[in-house]
Amino acid sequence: MSASPPMAPDRAIRVPLPSPFALMAGGRLVGAEVAMETYGRLNPARDNALLLFTGLSASAHAASHPSDPSNGWWEAMIGPGKALDTEQFFVISVNSLGSCFGSTGPGSIDPTTGQPYGDRFPELRIEDIARASQAAVDALGIEQLAGVIGMSLGGMTALAHAACFPGRARSLVSISGAVAATASAIATRSLQREIVGTALRSGAGPEAVNQAMRLARKIGVMSYVGSELLEKRFGREQSEPYAGRGSGTDFEVENWLDHLATKFARQFEPWSYWALSRAMDLFDFGRVGDTSQDPSNPPQVAKTLQLARALIIGVKEDLLFPVAQQQAIATLLTTAGITTDYIELSSPSGHDAFLTEAGLFTPVLSQFLNSLAHPTPTLNEARSAICA
Repeated sequence: MSASPPMAPDRAIRVPLPSPFALMAGGRLVGAEVAMETYGRLNPARDNALLLFTGLSASAHAASHPSDPSNGWWEAMIGPGKALDTEQFFVISVNSLGSCFGSTGPGSIDPTTGQPYGDRFPELRIEDIARASQAAVDALGIEQLAGVIGMSLGGMTALAHAACFPGRARSLVSISGAVAATASAIATRSLQREIVGTALRSGAGPEAVNQAMRLARKIGVMSYVGSELLEKRFGREQSEPYAGRGSGTDFEVENWLDHLATKFARQFEPWSYWALSRAMDLFDFGRVGDTSQDPSNPPQVAKTLQLARALIIGVKEDLLFPVAQQQAIATLLTTAGITTDYIELSSPSGHDAFLTEAGLFTPVLSQFLNSLAHPTPTLNEARSAICA
């Protein structure tokens, strides 16, 4: 029924999902799959696995391995002796369902039409990402995870997993996540989607769509980092004033934004960007699994949680996922009777700190994860999934 533990310590594979794979909003995917990479070894007891949920734009390639020696997006954090110590843990990184790095998403071929899904991709929810990732865990024959870890969109997904699969993970780490998006974050992402969606639906050519993605990404970047970092790195430095750019100047901060935006637009599928962004706005941890959205039926999700411990990390300078949201997660979990550590860090990198500040995050994560190296007694038998 389940696959054997991988003998190669590190590898990349694609995992078929149950077909059809029913989505929370009513859609279905036939022949869907998710891309997964693993690091370290699954122990004989199969109880040392950490499931890593990524941010919006990341692939499953979180760290280098023999099949792909290029640096992963969390290279500084995964490996022997690092925060996610592969001498102790078996780390599973899954590319989000709906993304474009090997998992089924809007850029994939719809088997019913033979054409890419595009805007016909069924409405995606964060719960669907959690369920698809758990299917990858099931394929490895893992009954219970040592923990789930997620940042940004991944932090939301970690919460969704805890609600959808109570008892299937002993611990949870959420970094710069949220129980629900703020109005400010929704407004920012809606503007990004409007820019991209307008170009896509107008039938514009690749160049115009690429430009829309670049503009949307620039808006996103400006919501990630604080003004302190921009002033420190760039100030008003100019490489060549009045160089014929669209803005009329050539400030160094413009060059930096251009570089990031161009790189992103070349790599990311536009409709995947649209779908994942929308899923973030629709997420409401209090109503995970509740498709009725009936305000007269108060959510009871906290009563379903089965976690031994949780670690919530926020960054004071994070504009997109402010620390008030991290405090709200910690309060909710504590109220649910879960032993919860709340850590507030400071970094001018703001929302991007988890990517750029390994020295800041490593001690916090190492201390928490080291405490999981010797598993607590198995939790009560897992309750029925509420996101089936």
